Amino acid sequence: MALTHLKCVLLCVAALSASGVFGNSESNEVHRWTRQSLPELVATRTALLRTPLFTGKEEEKEELERRAAKMLCGIECQSTLPPVDQTEQERNLGYETLYENGTRTHTDMSLQGINKMSTRPPAHSTGLPRRKRQVYGADGRFVISDSHFITNYPFSAAVRISTGCSGVLISSKHVLTAAHCIHDGRDYLEGARKVRVGLLQLKTTRGSGGRRRGGRRRQGRKGGAEKGRKRAEEGTADGGDKKSERRGRRKGLNRVRRSTGATQKPVFRWTRVKQTKIPKGWIHTQNSTNSLSPDYDYALLELKRPVKQKHMELGVAPSTAPLTRIHFSGYDADKNLPDGIGDERVVYRFCSVAKESDDLMYQHCDAQTGATGAGVYIRLRQEAGHTGSKGKWKRRVIGVFSGHHWVKVEGGEQRDFNVAVRITPPKYAQICHWIHGDPSLCKEV
Repeated sequence: MALTHLKCVLLCVAALSASGVFGNSESNEVHRWTRQSLPELVATRTALLRTPLFTGKEEEKEELERRAAKMLCGIECQSTLPPVDQTEQERNLGYETLYENGTRTHTDMSLQGINKMSTRPPAHSTGLPRRKRQVYGADGRFVISDSHFITNYPFSAAVRISTGCSGVLISSKHVLTAAHCIHDGRDYLEGARKVRVGLLQLKTTRGSGGRRRGGRRRQGRKGGAEKGRKRAEEGTADGGDKKSERRGRRKGLNRVRRSTGATQKPVFRWTRVKQTKIPKGWIHTQNSTNSLSPDYDYALLELKRPVKQKHMELGVAPSTAPLTRIHFSGYDADKNLPDGIGDERVVYRFCSVAKESDDLMYQHCDAQTGATGAGVYIRLRQEAGHTGSKGKWKRRVIGVFSGHHWVKVEGGEQRDFNVAVRITPPKYAQICHWIHGDPSLCKEV
């Protein structure tokens, strides 16, 4: 009964997601993924940095209370700030790389072909930092526990980070998550020393009713030969065909009993991270005027070995119309046991976008601790072919869930939102460079 109810819920969700992500009719081009040119990012210099101390803290509650008067500069607030020049953008798009042996490097980037429309000032964090959770009114989250659903796409693309966050698989070797899950803006978290990524996969276990491995215990050489001779003689006298038939039936019963005892259970398969990349726009420096900017709260984890699970491709949402609905799945702490032990559950939600800037999406998707870092995606049709077909529906990650923020809105009023970092063309080019290392592969999306 519960499974039937779950299927009905998922069918409803699928029907909702199939309806427009944007507010216009489905025949409009804004309902399609469109090709967009990307600015060219070229690495100009890489330098070795000192080994991090790993003293970063996940959340300083007492300090947050003392600084309660501060808030995030919202869209109206940003409009009063001077635009960001190319030098500052290049600084923000530079990055640090943390390797599994604890060493780290800094890489400077040169930005060419920048779209002048994407040079609005970043959302300076002049206020309450994220609290990583917020549920608005009635809880609208869907808890997916059925092993068939959580180990199949798209829910299987949601991964768990050993530092207590979520992430999304965007290639066979790369996971996108929030920067604050690895780095607090000043130093790497203690858990970043040996960070791991957990992917849900089905594990087959066999019940105790099957035949034990190895069969019957072997007899001694002399006794075995003697018994074998006696059985052969008896078989000749009494009809060997019947005995062979009975033995075949017994073997068949053993095989049936062994197969019916097998069960499948979803478990986390943990994989070590080879290296981690974080944009300099997130990292605080003495010369930085844009310390700990929420616009750059994202990081890329490269796994030590590729995985076979289907990943969700990265994308840039079309800018021709405002977004109205987004989706993301993660591992909210109030719905899962710590350390990925116990009955595994993926928490899925979708909601409308209340406000959006070039770099942030403000919404009221219900979420709790553990969901931060999840990949925010939308579902649009691909470009129509020459045959006149509508094009297939395709999900793409367009952002990273950052957490809960207090935001300064029009008139100086404070409002709270759950905020997601938006993947812009320059950020896509940066992440593409992190994955491929070749600018020629990152010219368009």
